[in-house]
Amino acid sequence: MTARRRPRANIVAVSLPARECDVRRSGVTMASAISRLLVLARPKSAVLVCALPCLGYGYGLWEQGSTVSPLVVLPTLAHLVAVWLLGHAGALWLNAQLDRDEGSVLLGRSVRVPRGTGTIAYVALAASLAVALPLGWPATACVAGCAVLAVLYSHPRIALKGHPIAGPLINGVGYASLSPLAGWAISGARWSWRAPLTLAALVVGILGLYFAAQAFQGDEDRARGYRTLVVTHGPQFTLRIARLCFAVSMLVVLLGALIGIYPRAVLVALVPFVLVDRFAARWSRVPGGGDGEWATGLVVRLVVALLFVIGGTYAHHFVALVRGAPVGGRGTAIVP
Repeated sequence: MTARRRPRANIVAVSLPARECDVRRSGVTMASAISRLLVLARPKSAVLVCALPCLGYGYGLWEQGSTVSPLVVLPTLAHLVAVWLLGHAGALWLNAQLDRDEGSVLLGRSVRVPRGTGTIAYVALAASLAVALPLGWPATACVAGCAVLAVLYSHPRIALKGHPIAGPLINGVGYASLSPLAGWAISGARWSWRAPLTLAALVVGILGLYFAAQAFQGDEDRARGYRTLVVTHGPQFTLRIARLCFAVSMLVVLLGALIGIYPRAVLVALVPFVLVDRFAARWSRVPGGGDGEWATGLVVRLVVALLFVIGGTYAHHFVALVRGAPVGGRGTAIVP
């Protein structure tokens, strides 16, 4: 007696749920990869990075004594944010592909790097360049420079991130210089000696944050074979250098306000500047460089200090506006 063959309908009934299971599994995997990519882009740090070209643009308008309405410049600011958001995501995805962090990271958390992250990073960098084109060639050149520096910083065969001099140099030239310069370039501001002085103060301050951010990552950098400052000289020395950078940057702003290069209302930032220095001093005494919570606390204090500077500048602007006096950079005690 031969076995009875199962009806074809039963075979179909069994195979369909398996296909549905594969589709669902694929959807979950894709959703997980997208979620991890968003985490690796560090949205909190994206806010800070995207603020840099906007600061440069605002500073350029301030230098001119502009009274343009915020609503008029809002589309330009949104365009700058879109460009730098793409570039920032691309740079961090390249960095994640290189480092594959397992410990604390600044303003983020470590997750498993999805397959193809490197390719997606290059697409994001290329997209940032394409979206920047309507901003004009100076801004586009700055975006291109940031993209090239991101590759030099994180490409596995180059990895200048781990170099004791090239790593800080790339951060100083890229995020710290090219980003605000792009915003300044499209503002139409004229060049004066105050502009490079202001840029220098910003660059030194960002370098301080760069050094502080590596203070708690000595073990991971050493395991990767990097020669960062925290590896060569330890976390305490690294934090002292960071504190020195902050001190130089803050002194430029305060002394500039005192003598009249900047609005004297900016002197209101003295208190938060002191709080930043005290916090950095406490952190430098923590054995082993502490953890990411210390870095986050420092960033919060730096942002508050910057808001005080911006607030003092706006206060000076509005008082001058009410009095009918020259505003912005045209209304300081010393006008370049």
